[in-house]
Amino acid sequence: MHRTVTTTLSKLSNTLNTNGVIPFFYHQDIDRVLEVMKILKRCECNVFEFTHQRDARGLRMFTWLAEKAKELDIIIGAGTVLDASQANRFIQAGAHFIASPFLHADVARVCHENNVVWIPGCSTFHDVAEAKALQASLVTILPGNILGPAFLKQVVNVHPEISFIPSGGVTLVKNNLQGWFDAGALCVRLGESLFTREDVAVKDWVKVEGNVYRALQGIKQIKTSILRTNSITISE
Repeated sequence: MHRTVTTTLSKLSNTLNTNGVIPFFYHQDIDRVLEVMKILKRCECNVFEFTHQRDARGLRMFTWLAEKAKELDIIIGAGTVLDASQANRFIQAGAHFIASPFLHADVARVCHENNVVWIPGCSTFHDVAEAKALQASLVTILPGNILGPAFLKQVVNVHPEISFIPSGGVTLVKNNLQGWFDAGALCVRLGESLFTREDVAVKDWVKVEGNVYRALQGIKQIKTSILRTNSITISE
């Protein structure tokens, strides 16, 4: 196993805030995953979540990809991590952050012990309070298509010290993205809407890169507009 390479919470948070997105992707062809990472880097997106498929091959792939992430200077994390043993294996393989679809105290403990950022999934106010008790500073809100921006806005008001990342039901439609960022999202989590199955299947990397670039620019414009509006409001 490789030595753990830690990334501070502030560095990850700043990167997510700048990018406005956590891109996540998995494919059984490791070369396609690497190509996606290269596209992200060319589009100045410096973070990537590898959503492994809970098998030994996924861990081997991640170990190799973590080395490539060093070369590309990309923060790489492991997603869909379900228990402490999985978390530990991915941390030792080089994960900068661990994302889980739900709360798990043992996963939190392993991440804290290794100084690796833990991003749990939460679906209720109780979940968020529990995540806070387990020292989570970044929290995924899911499923976004059911909870919606109104839930996010409420939970941000109650827990302004936590940064929230909606996942599921997040699309590249401007009104959808606008709603999430207006509600207080740090960034959004996007997968197939960035890397469509059809484009990846035929390796149309030019189309994929164009899609990623437009998405990042659109998110940047939304966040800039919100910052400008907030600045005007404060000055008044």
